[in-house]
Amino acid sequence: MKKAICLSIFLSSSIIVCSAFAQSNDEKAISFLDKHLQTMFKVLNSKPETISPTCMDSLKKLHNLKEQLTKAPNTQRDINLAILRALYSNSIQFCETDVQAICSKRAEPSVRIICKEISSQNN
Repeated sequence: MKKAICLSIFLSSSIIVCSAFAQSNDEKAISFLDKHLQTMFKVLNSKPETISPTCMDSLKKLHNLKEQLTKAPNTQRDINLAILRALYSNSIQFCETDVQAICSKRAEPSVRIICKEISSQNN
């Protein structure tokens, strides 16, 4: 009987701890992805007319979700973080081609520095 109670307490506490680690991992990933996307955004801002519709749509979806999350209560926080993380990843993936196109052409010196920074982040 004692073993069953101890096992039950252990399992329930490990579920709580695991969910706390999952939140922490999503938050860390989002922070990392946000920094990377902000760096990419500097390049995209240098030639906004070259941004593809796919990239633009992805950035709009990300922005809209971030706005919704600031207004929404913290229910389903784990799900919201997972969705936000996925949108960050999608935005980076969809905008990467546009960033590479800008970086591969003759860009301003300040943009070339950012392109080198992005290139070093991808390695």
